[in-house]
Amino acid sequence: MRVAVVGPARMPIAPPFGGGLEVFCDRLTAGLREAGVQVDLYASAGSRGHRQEFELPGIDWTGHEHIARDDAYPPGAQDIEHTAYRQLFERLQDGPYDLIHNNSVSPAFFSGASGRVPMLTTLHVPPGAPLDEAISRAGSSAGSFAAVSAFTAGQWQLPEPATVVHNGVDTRTFAAGPGGDHAVWFGRITPEKGLHLAIDACRAAGVPLRIIGRCAEPRYFTTEIEPRLGDDALWVGHLDDAQIAAEVGAAAVTVVTPCWDEPFGLVTIESLSCGTPVAAFARGGIPEVLADAPELLARPGDVDDLAAAIGRARRFDRARARRMAVTRFDCRHMVAAYLRLYSEVIGTGRVAAELIS
Repeated sequence: MRVAVVGPARMPIAPPFGGGLEVFCDRLTAGLREAGVQVDLYASAGSRGHRQEFELPGIDWTGHEHIARDDAYPPGAQDIEHTAYRQLFERLQDGPYDLIHNNSVSPAFFSGASGRVPMLTTLHVPPGAPLDEAISRAGSSAGSFAAVSAFTAGQWQLPEPATVVHNGVDTRTFAAGPGGDHAVWFGRITPEKGLHLAIDACRAAGVPLRIIGRCAEPRYFTTEIEPRLGDDALWVGHLDDAQIAAEVGAAAVTVVTPCWDEPFGLVTIESLSCGTPVAAFARGGIPEVLADAPELLARPGDVDDLAAAIGRARRFDRARARRMAVTRFDCRHMVAAYLRLYSEVIGTGRVAAELIS
């Protein structure tokens, strides 16, 4: 089987990763290759193990740093990205592929007639223009869909239902750690990730906090985060997976504070894999991930309730946390689920092609 994995264009798929989507593409590609699948990864320059003869454009905020955001573009960049994805789609139709696995959030893969090669799109984000509009217009030619959680699958109106495939964690890299007395928060530092509430909740609980992550929105960091930093709330920077695993494994609890409907919450399973329990707002797909431990959840946006959840998480059995990750969310489970789905999609695509011919 030969698969073209299409990644996001915004940042390279390489450590230290820009976000969960980049992590997903890296883990999926590595897992498929371990399983014997021939994979061509299409991503931006600087990615790990990608096809360098066709690179996605990336985003350059030079001269516009003050307005940089992960969900926006500097002038002209969105059109460049759309054109690149459309060119890539056409290129892949002429390639030697059994399947295209699309992980972009670009409408370009749905802006024309369906191609010769079957396509599976994983939905990593909530519905929103222009992607959902492009999928709706494409109708039955849009291909097949997966979603990272049942919550996310339920948000979308699709030509056919999405198959739920939970994200996976590399349980070898995110190994069990000894724990500690402090809390940790890690992820993209953006308003929707709610770091400011994590700092407030840890202070209310009397627990020091170490912060790991990329400053993705300078304005938010300057106005909401910097004033809250201190001896009991330290930002240690943007780290790679091995460094994150060491930090998380040495913590008593990970605080997860989405201020949006988090599609999955990858940091949750990464923390559990280290044996570190989480205290999390019950938003989006996170209650689904923590279905076996609802006591770790707090009311969304409620700092006092989150502080109480931090206390409960500190008493949670670390071995149980590790088992939750290994049993349900090991990367190998994710890869096996996608291999089954690939076989279904390829079979459907071949039947459709035979009917057309």
